[in-house]
Amino acid sequence: MKFLKIFSVIFFLTQFNASSQSLQYSLDINTYGTAYSQDESPFWIHSNKRGRVNESSNFSGWINGRAIYSFTENAFLEVGMGLLYHDGYDSAIKFDQSYLSFENSWLKATAGRKQKEELYLGLSATNENMLWSLNARPLLGLLLETKRPVFLFGDDGIGFTASFGEFFTDDNRFVKNTRIHHKSFNLVYKNSDKFQVSAGLQHFVQWAGTSPEYGELSSDLESYARIFLGMQGDSEQGAENAEGNQLGSYEVKLSTEINSYKIKLIYNHIFEDGSGRMLFNTPDGRYGIFIEDVYKLPENKWVKAAMYEFYHTTDQSEGSGTTDGDDNYFVHDLYQSGWTYENRVIGVPFITMNEDRTRVYNNTLVAHHLGLTGMAFNNFPYKLLNSYRINYGYKGNDVLDNKILSSFLEVEVYNLNNLNINVQLGADFISDSPTNIGAGILLSKTIY
Repeated sequence: MKFLKIFSVIFFLTQFNASSQSLQYSLDINTYGTAYSQDESPFWIHSNKRGRVNESSNFSGWINGRAIYSFTENAFLEVGMGLLYHDGYDSAIKFDQSYLSFENSWLKATAGRKQKEELYLGLSATNENMLWSLNARPLLGLLLETKRPVFLFGDDGIGFTASFGEFFTDDNRFVKNTRIHHKSFNLVYKNSDKFQVSAGLQHFVQWAGTSPEYGELSSDLESYARIFLGMQGDSEQGAENAEGNQLGSYEVKLSTEINSYKIKLIYNHIFEDGSGRMLFNTPDGRYGIFIEDVYKLPENKWVKAAMYEFYHTTDQSEGSGTTDGDDNYFVHDLYQSGWTYENRVIGVPFITMNEDRTRVYNNTLVAHHLGLTGMAFNNFPYKLLNSYRINYGYKGNDVLDNKILSSFLEVEVYNLNNLNINVQLGADFISDSPTNIGAGILLSKTIY
Protein backbone atom coordinates (compact mmCIF):
# COMPACT_ATOMS: atom_id res chain seq x y z
CA MET A 1 0.00 0.00 0.00
CA LYS A 2 2.98 2.35 0.37
CA PHE A 3 3.27 2.49 -3.42
CA LEU A 4 -0.31 3.73 -3.67
CA LYS A 5 0.34 6.53 -1.18
CA ILE A 6 3.53 7.62 -2.95
CA PHE A 7 1.88 7.69 -6.38
CA SER A 8 -1.19 9.52 -5.06
CA VAL A 9 0.96 12.28 -3.53
CA ILE A 10 3.03 12.70 -6.72
CA PHE A 11 0.02 13.03 -8.96
CA PHE A 12 -1.91 15.24 -6.53
CA LEU A 13 0.97 17.74 -6.77
CA THR A 14 0.97 17.60 -10.58
CA GLN A 15 -2.74 17.70 -11.38
CA PHE A 16 -3.59 21.13 -9.85
CA ASN A 17 -7.29 21.77 -10.59
CA ALA A 18 -7.82 18.68 -12.70
CA SER A 19 -10.70 16.37 -11.97
CA SER A 20 -9.98 13.31 -9.82
CA GLN A 21 -11.19 11.17 -12.73
CA SER A 22 -7.95 12.10 -14.54
CA LEU A 23 -5.97 9.94 -12.14
CA GLN A 24 -5.92 6.15 -12.22
CA TYR A 25 -3.71 3.83 -10.27
CA SER A 26 -3.25 0.13 -9.67
CA LEU A 27 -1.09 -2.28 -7.74
CA ASP A 28 -0.14 -5.81 -8.86
CA ILE A 29 1.14 -8.37 -6.35
CA ASN A 30 2.56 -11.70 -7.57
CA THR A 31 4.15 -14.74 -5.97
CA TYR A 32 5.51 -17.70 -7.91
CA GLY A 33 6.74 -21.02 -6.53
CA THR A 34 8.27 -23.91 -8.48
CA ALA A 35 9.65 -27.40 -7.90
CA TYR A 36 11.43 -29.69 -10.35
CA SER A 37 13.20 -33.02 -10.58
CA GLN A 38 16.68 -31.96 -11.76
CA ASP A 39 19.17 -29.27 -10.69
CA GLU A 40 17.55 -26.72 -13.00
CA SER A 41 13.90 -26.20 -13.89
CA PRO A 42 12.44 -27.25 -17.26
CA PHE A 43 13.03 -24.79 -20.09
CA TRP A 44 9.66 -23.02 -20.19
CA ILE A 45 9.42 -22.78 -16.40
CA HIS A 46 12.27 -20.22 -16.42
CA SER A 47 12.48 -18.91 -20.01
CA ASN A 48 10.77 -15.70 -21.15
CA LYS A 49 9.85 -14.86 -17.55
CA ARG A 50 11.05 -11.23 -17.80
CA GLY A 51 14.10 -11.91 -15.61
CA ARG A 52 11.87 -12.81 -12.66
CA VAL A 53 12.93 -16.45 -12.56
CA ASN A 54 16.26 -18.12 -13.29
CA GLU A 55 17.17 -21.74 -13.92
CA SER A 56 17.53 -22.66 -10.22
CA SER A 57 14.76 -20.50 -8.74
CA ASN A 58 12.15 -22.05 -6.46
CA PHE A 59 10.48 -18.83 -5.39
CA SER A 60 10.01 -15.35 -6.78
CA GLY A 61 7.77 -12.45 -5.90
CA TRP A 62 7.22 -9.07 -7.47
CA ILE A 63 5.03 -6.07 -6.77
CA ASN A 64 4.33 -3.32 -9.29
CA GLY A 65 2.44 -0.07 -8.83
CA ARG A 66 1.54 2.44 -11.49
CA ALA A 67 -0.40 5.67 -11.77
CA ILE A 68 -1.73 7.34 -14.91
CA TYR A 69 -2.63 11.00 -15.26
CA SER A 70 -4.60 11.83 -18.40
CA PHE A 71 -4.18 15.24 -20.05
CA THR A 72 -6.66 14.49 -22.84
CA GLU A 73 -8.45 11.43 -24.16
CA ASN A 74 -5.34 10.36 -26.11
CA ALA A 75 -2.46 11.81 -24.06
CA PHE A 76 -1.34 10.71 -20.62
CA LEU A 77 1.63 10.51 -18.29
CA GLU A 78 2.42 7.23 -16.53
CA VAL A 79 4.77 6.48 -13.66
CA GLY A 80 5.52 2.97 -12.47
CA MET A 81 7.71 1.26 -9.95
CA GLY A 82 8.10 -2.34 -8.88
CA LEU A 83 10.36 -4.54 -6.79
CA LEU A 84 11.40 -8.10 -7.52
CA TYR A 85 12.94 -10.87 -5.46
CA HIS A 86 13.86 -14.38 -6.56
CA ASP A 87 16.15 -17.03 -5.20
CA GLY A 88 18.48 -19.19 -7.27
CA TYR A 89 21.78 -18.33 -8.93
CA ASP A 90 21.65 -14.59 -8.31
CA SER A 91 19.10 -14.04 -5.55
CA ALA A 92 18.61 -10.36 -4.76
CA ILE A 93 16.04 -7.61 -4.42
CA LYS A 94 15.92 -5.58 -7.65
CA PHE A 95 13.73 -3.14 -9.49
CA ASP A 96 11.29 -5.07 -11.65
CA GLN A 97 10.43 -1.74 -13.25
CA SER A 98 11.00 1.95 -12.53
CA TYR A 99 9.92 4.32 -15.28
CA LEU A 100 8.22 7.49 -16.40
CA SER A 101 6.47 7.50 -19.76
CA PHE A 102 4.38 9.80 -21.90
CA GLU A 103 1.99 8.60 -24.59
CA ASN A 104 -0.33 10.21 -27.09
CA SER A 105 -2.26 8.73 -30.00
CA TRP A 106 0.84 7.75 -31.97
CA LEU A 107 4.03 8.34 -29.91
CA LYS A 108 5.43 6.80 -26.74
CA ALA A 109 8.46 8.06 -24.78
CA THR A 110 9.83 6.07 -21.84
CA ALA A 111 12.64 6.85 -19.41
CA GLY A 112 13.83 4.19 -16.98
CA ARG A 113 13.23 0.45 -16.89
CA LYS A 114 9.87 -0.79 -18.17
CA GLN A 115 8.65 -4.30 -18.94
CA LYS A 116 7.84 -4.82 -22.62
CA GLU A 117 4.38 -5.64 -23.89
CA GLU A 118 3.63 -9.32 -24.41
CA LEU A 119 2.65 -10.04 -28.03
CA TYR A 120 0.82 -12.90 -29.74
CA LEU A 121 -1.03 -13.77 -26.48
CA GLY A 122 2.23 -15.09 -25.07
CA LEU A 123 2.48 -17.91 -27.62
CA SER A 124 5.72 -16.83 -29.32
CA ALA A 125 9.11 -18.17 -28.28
CA THR A 126 10.69 -14.72 -28.73
CA ASN A 127 7.86 -12.16 -28.66
CA GLU A 128 8.78 -9.15 -30.82
CA ASN A 129 11.94 -10.24 -32.59
CA MET A 130 14.74 -12.82 -32.47
CA LEU A 131 17.00 -10.21 -30.90
CA TRP A 132 14.65 -8.87 -28.22
CA SER A 133 12.53 -11.32 -26.24
CA LEU A 134 11.07 -11.37 -22.73
CA ASN A 135 13.88 -13.57 -21.41
CA ALA A 136 15.72 -10.90 -19.39
CA ARG A 137 14.86 -8.04 -17.07
CA PRO A 138 14.28 -4.74 -18.92
CA LEU A 139 17.30 -2.60 -19.70
CA LEU A 140 17.66 0.85 -18.15
CA GLY A 141 17.51 3.66 -20.69
CA LEU A 142 15.53 6.01 -22.91
CA LEU A 143 13.19 4.83 -25.67
CA LEU A 144 11.12 6.70 -28.26
CA GLU A 145 8.75 4.64 -30.38
CA THR A 146 5.62 4.89 -32.48
CA LYS A 147 2.58 3.21 -30.92
CA ARG A 148 1.02 2.44 -34.29
CA PRO A 149 1.80 2.96 -37.96
CA VAL A 150 1.98 6.63 -38.92
CA PHE A 151 0.46 7.06 -42.38
CA LEU A 152 1.38 9.85 -44.76
CA PHE A 153 -2.20 10.44 -45.87
CA GLY A 154 -5.22 9.48 -43.80
CA ASP A 155 -5.55 6.16 -42.01
CA ASP A 156 -4.10 3.86 -44.66
CA GLY A 157 -1.79 3.75 -47.64
CA ILE A 158 1.96 4.19 -47.09
CA GLY A 159 3.26 4.76 -43.56
CA PHE A 160 5.98 3.78 -41.13
CA THR A 161 6.80 2.64 -37.62
CA ALA A 162 10.06 3.52 -35.87
CA SER A 163 11.90 3.40 -32.57
CA PHE A 164 15.08 4.87 -31.13
CA GLY A 165 16.69 3.93 -27.81
CA GLU A 166 19.83 4.27 -25.75
CA PHE A 167 20.33 1.79 -22.90
CA PHE A 168 22.85 1.11 -20.16
CA THR A 169 23.99 -2.12 -18.49
CA ASP A 170 24.51 -2.29 -14.75
CA ASP A 171 25.10 -6.02 -14.33
CA ASN A 172 28.25 -8.01 -13.63
CA ARG A 173 29.70 -8.49 -17.12
CA PHE A 174 33.08 -8.76 -18.83
CA VAL A 175 33.03 -5.21 -20.23
CA LYS A 176 31.59 -3.08 -17.45
CA ASN A 177 29.04 -0.36 -18.23
CA THR A 178 28.47 -1.52 -21.78
CA ARG A 179 26.08 0.78 -23.61
CA ILE A 180 23.43 -0.47 -26.01
CA HIS A 181 22.18 1.53 -28.97
CA HIS A 182 18.92 0.53 -30.64
CA LYS A 183 16.81 1.71 -33.54
CA SER A 184 14.21 0.25 -35.86
CA PHE A 185 12.36 1.42 -38.94
CA ASN A 186 9.62 -0.30 -40.94
CA LEU A 187 7.72 0.81 -44.00
CA VAL A 188 4.03 -0.08 -43.78
CA TYR A 189 1.37 -0.50 -46.45
CA LYS A 190 -2.29 -0.82 -45.47
CA ASN A 191 -5.24 -0.82 -47.84
CA SER A 192 -7.99 -1.81 -45.40
CA ASP A 193 -8.61 -2.97 -41.84
CA LYS A 194 -8.05 -6.50 -43.13
CA PHE A 195 -4.68 -6.19 -44.85
CA GLN A 196 -1.35 -4.69 -43.78
CA VAL A 197 2.25 -5.51 -44.66
CA SER A 198 5.44 -4.05 -43.22
CA ALA A 199 9.15 -4.48 -43.91
CA GLY A 200 12.19 -3.03 -42.20
CA LEU A 201 14.93 -3.74 -39.70
CA GLN A 202 16.00 -3.75 -36.08
CA HIS A 203 19.55 -2.65 -35.22
CA PHE A 204 21.40 -3.07 -31.91
CA VAL A 205 24.99 -2.23 -31.00
CA GLN A 206 26.91 -2.97 -27.82
CA TRP A 207 29.59 -0.30 -27.48
CA ALA A 208 31.75 1.76 -25.06
CA GLY A 209 32.32 0.50 -21.49
CA THR A 210 35.43 -0.56 -19.60
CA SER A 211 37.34 -3.63 -20.78
CA PRO A 212 39.64 -5.54 -18.39
CA GLU A 213 42.08 -5.90 -21.32
CA TYR A 214 41.91 -2.50 -23.05
CA GLY A 215 40.57 -0.13 -20.40
CA GLU A 216 38.10 2.59 -21.37
CA LEU A 217 36.66 1.91 -24.81
CA SER A 218 35.91 4.76 -27.16
CA SER A 219 32.65 6.61 -26.43
CA ASP A 220 33.10 9.93 -28.22
CA LEU A 221 30.79 11.43 -30.85
CA GLU A 222 32.81 10.00 -33.73
CA SER A 223 32.47 6.49 -32.33
CA TYR A 224 28.75 7.04 -31.75
CA ALA A 225 28.32 8.20 -35.34
CA ARG A 226 30.02 5.03 -36.57
CA ILE A 227 27.91 2.68 -34.46
CA PHE A 228 24.76 4.60 -35.42
CA LEU A 229 25.55 4.02 -39.10
CA GLY A 230 26.41 0.37 -38.47
CA MET A 231 30.05 0.75 -39.49
CA GLN A 232 32.57 -1.91 -38.49
CA GLY A 233 35.73 -1.07 -36.57
CA ASP A 234 39.21 -1.30 -38.05
CA SER A 235 40.82 -4.40 -36.54
CA GLU A 236 44.26 -3.07 -37.46
CA GLN A 237 43.75 -0.20 -35.01
CA GLY A 238 43.22 -2.53 -32.09
CA ALA A 239 40.18 -3.74 -30.16
CA GLU A 240 39.91 -0.44 -28.29
CA ASN A 241 38.83 1.22 -31.56
CA ALA A 242 36.43 -1.45 -32.75
CA GLU A 243 32.95 -0.01 -33.25
CA GLY A 244 31.02 -2.35 -30.97
CA ASN A 245 29.13 -5.58 -31.30
CA GLN A 246 26.68 -5.12 -34.17
CA LEU A 247 23.42 -7.07 -34.22
CA GLY A 248 20.54 -6.72 -36.60
CA SER A 249 17.48 -8.29 -38.10
CA TYR A 250 15.45 -7.70 -41.23
CA GLU A 251 11.77 -8.26 -40.57
CA VAL A 252 8.70 -8.71 -42.74
CA LYS A 253 5.19 -8.96 -41.29
CA LEU A 254 1.89 -9.49 -43.07
CA SER A 255 -1.49 -9.21 -41.34
CA THR A 256 -4.81 -10.16 -42.88
CA GLU A 257 -8.26 -11.34 -41.86
CA ILE A 258 -10.20 -14.22 -43.36
CA ASN A 259 -13.74 -14.74 -42.07
CA SER A 260 -13.36 -14.64 -38.26
CA TYR A 261 -9.61 -15.37 -38.24
CA LYS A 262 -6.81 -12.84 -37.93
CA ILE A 263 -3.66 -14.19 -39.55
CA LYS A 264 -0.12 -12.83 -39.18
CA LEU A 265 2.90 -14.07 -41.11
CA ILE A 266 6.33 -13.22 -39.65
CA TYR A 267 9.88 -13.39 -40.99
CA ASN A 268 13.07 -12.30 -39.18
CA HIS A 269 16.48 -12.53 -40.83
CA ILE A 270 19.29 -12.26 -38.29
CA PHE A 271 22.71 -10.75 -39.10
CA GLU A 272 25.90 -9.67 -37.30
CA ASP A 273 28.09 -8.31 -40.10
CA GLY A 274 28.23 -7.50 -43.79
CA SER A 275 27.80 -11.08 -44.96
CA GLY A 276 24.57 -11.40 -42.99
CA ARG A 277 23.32 -8.04 -44.21
CA MET A 278 23.83 -9.36 -47.75
CA LEU A 279 21.77 -12.47 -46.85
CA PHE A 280 24.75 -14.83 -47.21
CA ASN A 281 23.59 -16.58 -44.00
CA THR A 282 20.19 -17.52 -45.45
CA PRO A 283 18.14 -19.46 -44.35
CA ASP A 284 19.01 -18.41 -40.78
CA GLY A 285 16.17 -16.63 -39.04
CA ARG A 286 12.65 -16.95 -37.69
CA TYR A 287 9.59 -17.96 -39.70
CA GLY A 288 6.19 -17.79 -38.05
CA ILE A 289 2.41 -17.77 -38.41
CA PHE A 290 -0.11 -16.60 -35.82
CA ILE A 291 -3.84 -17.32 -36.16
CA GLU A 292 -6.45 -15.90 -33.80
CA ASP A 293 -10.20 -16.50 -33.84
CA VAL A 294 -11.71 -13.08 -33.10
CA TYR A 295 -15.36 -14.10 -33.50
CA LYS A 296 -17.15 -12.92 -30.36
CA LEU A 297 -19.54 -15.83 -29.82
CA PRO A 298 -19.09 -18.41 -28.55
CA GLU A 299 -16.18 -17.22 -26.38
CA ASN A 300 -15.43 -20.55 -24.69
CA LYS A 301 -13.46 -22.17 -27.49
CA TRP A 302 -10.91 -24.87 -26.86
CA VAL A 303 -8.53 -23.20 -29.32
CA LYS A 304 -8.74 -19.40 -29.44
CA ALA A 305 -5.33 -18.82 -31.04
CA ALA A 306 -2.36 -20.79 -32.33
CA MET A 307 1.20 -19.93 -33.33
CA TYR A 308 3.89 -21.90 -35.12
CA GLU A 309 7.51 -20.73 -35.42
CA PHE A 310 10.57 -22.23 -37.08
CA TYR A 311 14.06 -21.11 -36.03
CA HIS A 312 17.23 -21.83 -37.99
CA THR A 313 20.75 -20.66 -37.02
CA THR A 314 23.11 -23.29 -38.44
CA ASP A 315 24.43 -21.42 -41.49
CA GLN A 316 26.05 -18.34 -39.89
CA SER A 317 27.54 -17.30 -43.27
CA GLU A 318 29.60 -20.49 -43.45
CA GLY A 319 31.28 -20.70 -46.84
CA SER A 320 30.02 -17.28 -47.93
CA GLY A 321 33.32 -16.46 -49.60
CA THR A 322 33.46 -13.03 -47.94
CA THR A 323 36.10 -11.62 -45.61
CA ASP A 324 33.52 -11.11 -42.86
CA GLY A 325 31.68 -14.41 -43.27
CA ASP A 326 32.32 -15.50 -39.72
CA ASP A 327 29.06 -14.93 -37.85
CA ASN A 328 28.79 -16.25 -34.32
CA TYR A 329 25.36 -15.21 -33.07
CA PHE A 330 25.16 -13.41 -29.71
CA VAL A 331 28.94 -13.98 -29.19
CA HIS A 332 31.74 -11.38 -29.42
CA ASP A 333 35.50 -11.46 -28.80
CA LEU A 334 35.66 -8.06 -27.09
CA TYR A 335 32.21 -7.99 -25.46
CA GLN A 336 32.64 -11.50 -24.10
CA SER A 337 29.42 -11.56 -22.10
CA GLY A 338 27.71 -11.47 -25.48
CA TRP A 339 24.11 -10.54 -26.14
CA THR A 340 23.05 -11.09 -22.51
CA TYR A 341 21.91 -9.16 -19.47
CA GLU A 342 22.26 -10.50 -15.92
CA ASN A 343 23.42 -13.87 -17.32
CA ARG A 344 20.31 -14.26 -19.45
CA VAL A 345 20.17 -14.15 -23.24
CA ILE A 346 18.31 -11.03 -24.37
CA GLY A 347 17.12 -12.60 -27.63
CA VAL A 348 15.37 -15.87 -28.42
CA PRO A 349 15.94 -18.15 -25.39
CA PHE A 350 16.72 -21.23 -27.50
CA ILE A 351 20.22 -19.75 -27.70
CA THR A 352 21.62 -20.71 -24.31
CA MET A 353 24.63 -20.18 -22.05
CA ASN A 354 27.37 -22.36 -20.58
CA GLU A 355 27.17 -24.02 -17.16
CA ASP A 356 28.59 -21.06 -15.25
CA ARG A 357 26.28 -18.71 -17.19
CA THR A 358 29.05 -16.38 -18.37
CA ARG A 359 29.08 -16.91 -22.15
CA VAL A 360 26.79 -18.12 -24.92
CA TYR A 361 27.49 -21.82 -25.43
CA ASN A 362 24.77 -22.97 -27.82
CA ASN A 363 23.86 -20.78 -30.80
CA THR A 364 23.73 -23.31 -33.63
CA LEU A 365 20.32 -24.97 -33.68
CA VAL A 366 17.12 -25.82 -35.47
CA ALA A 367 13.86 -25.42 -33.55
CA HIS A 368 10.14 -25.91 -34.09
CA HIS A 369 7.78 -24.14 -31.70
CA LEU A 370 3.99 -24.46 -31.32
CA GLY A 371 1.78 -22.46 -28.97
CA LEU A 372 -1.96 -22.81 -28.30
CA THR A 373 -4.39 -20.94 -26.08
CA GLY A 374 -8.10 -21.20 -25.41
CA MET A 375 -10.72 -22.21 -22.88
CA ALA A 376 -10.86 -25.77 -21.51
CA PHE A 377 -14.19 -27.18 -20.30
CA ASN A 378 -15.78 -23.70 -20.58
CA ASN A 379 -14.07 -22.55 -17.37
CA PHE A 380 -10.29 -22.87 -17.50
CA PRO A 381 -8.18 -20.56 -19.69
CA TYR A 382 -4.94 -22.27 -20.69
CA LYS A 383 -1.69 -21.77 -22.59
CA LEU A 384 0.23 -24.70 -24.09
CA LEU A 385 3.78 -24.45 -25.47
CA ASN A 386 5.73 -27.22 -27.19
CA SER A 387 9.24 -26.70 -28.57
CA TYR A 388 11.38 -29.29 -30.31
CA ARG A 389 14.97 -28.34 -31.05
CA ILE A 390 18.27 -29.86 -32.07
CA ASN A 391 21.25 -28.17 -30.41
CA TYR A 392 24.68 -28.36 -32.02
CA GLY A 393 26.70 -26.04 -29.77
CA TYR A 394 28.41 -22.90 -31.02
CA LYS A 395 29.92 -21.81 -34.33
CA GLY A 396 32.88 -23.99 -35.35
CA ASN A 397 32.59 -26.23 -32.29
CA ASP A 398 29.83 -28.80 -32.48
CA VAL A 399 30.14 -29.64 -28.80
CA LEU A 400 26.48 -30.63 -28.56
CA ASP A 401 24.26 -32.93 -30.54
CA ASN A 402 21.15 -33.34 -28.45
CA LYS A 403 17.46 -33.25 -29.15
CA ILE A 404 15.06 -31.66 -26.67
CA LEU A 405 11.27 -31.50 -26.50
CA SER A 406 10.20 -28.84 -24.02
CA SER A 407 6.53 -28.78 -23.03
CA PHE A 408 4.66 -26.30 -20.86
CA LEU A 409 1.03 -26.05 -19.75
CA GLU A 410 -0.44 -23.16 -17.77
CA VAL A 411 -4.07 -23.25 -16.57
CA GLU A 412 -5.96 -20.55 -14.70
CA VAL A 413 -7.84 -22.46 -12.01
CA TYR A 414 -9.25 -19.53 -10.01
CA ASN A 415 -10.29 -15.98 -10.89
CA LEU A 416 -12.40 -13.94 -8.47
CA ASN A 417 -12.18 -10.35 -7.23
CA ASN A 418 -8.98 -9.75 -9.25
CA LEU A 419 -7.26 -12.71 -7.59
CA ASN A 420 -5.86 -15.24 -10.07
CA ILE A 421 -4.33 -18.64 -9.38
CA ASN A 422 -2.49 -20.32 -12.25
CA VAL A 423 -1.04 -23.83 -12.18
CA GLN A 424 1.91 -24.64 -14.44
CA LEU A 425 3.46 -27.91 -15.56
CA GLY A 426 6.70 -28.19 -17.51
CA ALA A 427 8.89 -30.98 -18.85
CA ASP A 428 12.08 -31.41 -20.89
CA PHE A 429 12.53 -34.68 -22.74
CA ILE A 430 16.23 -34.78 -23.65
CA SER A 431 17.91 -37.32 -25.93
CA ASP A 432 21.10 -37.68 -23.86
CA SER A 433 19.89 -36.82 -20.32
CA PRO A 434 17.14 -37.85 -17.89
CA THR A 435 13.72 -36.30 -18.33
CA ASN A 436 13.24 -33.14 -16.29
CA ILE A 437 9.76 -32.35 -14.95
CA GLY A 438 8.56 -29.41 -12.92
CA ALA A 439 5.50 -27.58 -11.62
CA GLY A 440 4.70 -24.07 -10.51
CA ILE A 441 1.92 -22.04 -8.91
CA LEU A 442 1.44 -18.34 -9.70
CA LEU A 443 -0.76 -16.18 -7.46
CA SER A 444 -1.64 -12.69 -8.74
CA LYS A 445 -3.72 -9.96 -7.13
CA THR A 446 -4.59 -6.59 -8.68
CA ILE A 447 -5.81 -3.64 -6.62
CA TYR A 448 -7.42 -0.64 -8.30
